[in-house]
Amino acid sequence: MRKITIENTQTNRENQKITELLKEKERLIYGLMKANKTAATGALSASIAHELNQPLGASNLNIQYLKMKLEKGALNPELGKEILDSLEQDNQRAATIVKSLRSIFTKVEVRPQRLQVGELISRVLDIVKPELKAKNIQIQLRVDERLVIEANSAEVEQVLLNLINNAIQALANSGRLARRISIEARQVGDVTQLSVADNGDGVDHEYRPHLFELLSTTKQTGMGLGLWLCKHIITRYGGKILYEDVPGGGARFTVEFPPRPNY
Repeated sequence: MRKITIENTQTNRENQKITELLKEKERLIYGLMKANKTAATGALSASIAHELNQPLGASNLNIQYLKMKLEKGALNPELGKEILDSLEQDNQRAATIVKSLRSIFTKVEVRPQRLQVGELISRVLDIVKPELKAKNIQIQLRVDERLVIEANSAEVEQVLLNLINNAIQALANSGRLARRISIEARQVGDVTQLSVADNGDGVDHEYRPHLFELLSTTKQTGMGLGLWLCKHIITRYGGKILYEDVPGGGARFTVEFPPRPNY
């Protein structure tokens, strides 16, 4: 009887030690997570600010230009409409970024809709039209107009917007005279593929293992949010995003939507 009591006492002590160790482990993990979250929050805030700075900066330039023309009395209806259209597109782009980020970081319920892929691509191309024109970039489209996917419109627009903007920046930094972005949408078996390719310099091998990581970037002006955000959005629907070199030079990013996304 005494032996059983001693064994029970030892067992209780061991259980108490294990409990204390588990609690200490939880405190350490919590402390590390808290420290990491604090560091990441600042970097993530800077990344979001960077994403928004482009459309907001473009809006500011257009507003200044509009004011200058008005003050000089040199604003004709055609020019006024062009400037206002650019302002509308920049604001739409900023709103799209905010909507998609809000849906991700506030963890709202994803509400997929039936989306015509061709219409989605057209809307995004309308947003980037001024950039394409300014940088003399040609668009090649190979889109199956019958394609339909089930996803959130703002999120998929953000993915396409990021990929096209990356291609625009890659071409602007490449020094090439003939600049081209190819956008393709097709059905491959039961998978819907959307791809954005450019004829720039491609991605250096050293950056590829971390291409889709948060706060990892291959651009001097980037903050490493765009491709991570693309992957985050697509994987929510059970899809994936891939990178490959384009023969002859350039980069191709392909987004795949499964036939029945996992919402």
